[in-house]
Amino acid sequence: MSEFNSKDFGERIKNYRIKRGLSQENIATSLGKSKAIVSRYEKGEVIPDAKDVSIICEELGIYEADLYENDTIRTMQHNKSKNPFGTDKLYVYFNAYNFRTKKFAPDKYILELEQKQNICKAKFVDYHDKRIYSEGYLICNDEIVFAVMENYKPTSSRVDVAVVEINICNGTDGLMLGGYFGTNAKCEPSLRKCYFSKKNVNFTNEMFEQLKLNENEQEILNNQNALYLDIFNI
Repeated sequence: MSEFNSKDFGERIKNYRIKRGLSQENIATSLGKSKAIVSRYEKGEVIPDAKDVSIICEELGIYEADLYENDTIRTMQHNKSKNPFGTDKLYVYFNAYNFRTKKFAPDKYILELEQKQNICKAKFVDYHDKRIYSEGYLICNDEIVFAVMENYKPTSSRVDVAVVEINICNGTDGLMLGGYFGTNAKCEPSLRKCYFSKKNVNFTNEMFEQLKLNENEQEILNNQNALYLDIFNI
């Protein structure tokens, strides 16, 4: 197995940044960090965590896998692409658009997980008819899990990339709060809070109410014209 080389990793960030025509200040602003930190990332002196990697790749227009040599999509942390849930299936609860009824309503989906040698594959699946909407892989540490998925296929006319974020700071045995970031059929950005569970539980009215924007989220949205989901305030 290839050993992780922090200098090569940083050099790839730098090369993709230059190719994109961005400065270190541009990346630093997106991260909410200093230019000096970005410089240390690019020199391989500091390794960004999973959340920063996701933001960097979004700014550079690349996949996380592009920053790793060959197919070694791991080793920033020992469990970076390991399944942290101890199960091959998570149930996902959120306010979803039902293409059958053409309406939004509380609904349930499944995140199927398959652990391979150096990657944990993920599929976002319809709970009712087992239709696969998107496929990808996990990136995680001890606090957060990202499932980065796409639905592009040569036979499909729609291109979409979705990211599911799950807070695992408090363990994985109870309800876990997170977010879904994707697009609708018109490629309009879609952002909403979700609950995740290893058990198939009923989607209660109380759960649904807790997935609505709280006062803090609404205040930030009004003041900054940007939405930050408060998934760590449990």
